[in-house]
Amino acid sequence: KKMQQAITFTSMTHLADRKMNQLSGGECQRAFIARAICQEPSVLLLDEPTASLDLSHQIRIMDLMEKLKAEKQITIVMVSHDVNLAAMYGNRLLLLDKGRIAEIGPPREVLTYQNLERSYGCTLLVDKNPLGDVPRVTLVPGKFVPK
Repeated sequence: KKMQQAITFTSMTHLADRKMNQLSGGECQRAFIARAICQEPSVLLLDEPTASLDLSHQIRIMDLMEKLKAEKQITIVMVSHDVNLAAMYGNRLLLLDKGRIAEIGPPREVLTYQNLERSYGCTLLVDKNPLGDVPRVTLVPGKFVPK
């Protein structure tokens, strides 16, 4: 019963009879999340859950994380190199710099150009995301950086 509820919760009902090797990357991620939900965790630890996924699957996975937080009161702890997704979905971020904590706090405090340029060692633009009160980070290719 728990598995059926998890499959329904993750919108995998139409894929329930497929083997894992028949699923796309995003579908596999949702299947792994469904398996985790069956254990009724209070905290879900995710390592790069959107890595190697196309844009639509990235949003589906992140929206699913929001749904887990809201409906099942599960705390999500996620590692991600996608600072824009982290900004849009994260309540609190932890930024590392050479393996050490550089900053912890809400996205607008953590994702400043000073913090990001120091941690990543590249030129970035950080402005306000038009979708909300969170930062938006744009990589600046070398050809646009004055020498």
